[in-house]
Amino acid sequence: MKADLERRIADLNAEIRHYPTPIARCDEQLSGLIEERARLLQQIKEFQEKTDGGSNAA
Repeated sequence: MKADLERRIADLNAEIRHYPTPIARCDEQLSGLIEERARLLQQIKEFQEKTDGGSNAA
């Protein structure tokens, strides 16, 4: 599961990095990519807290 999340985040990072410019403030597609990445990063954090037993939680 974690590997799948990490792969998807890497894909999103690449897509965001190569997103065509200029970027309008109202660009909903880019905002959606960034929101999805944040959601996946949160899922990884929660997964790690569960598997670590919370011992590495800050």
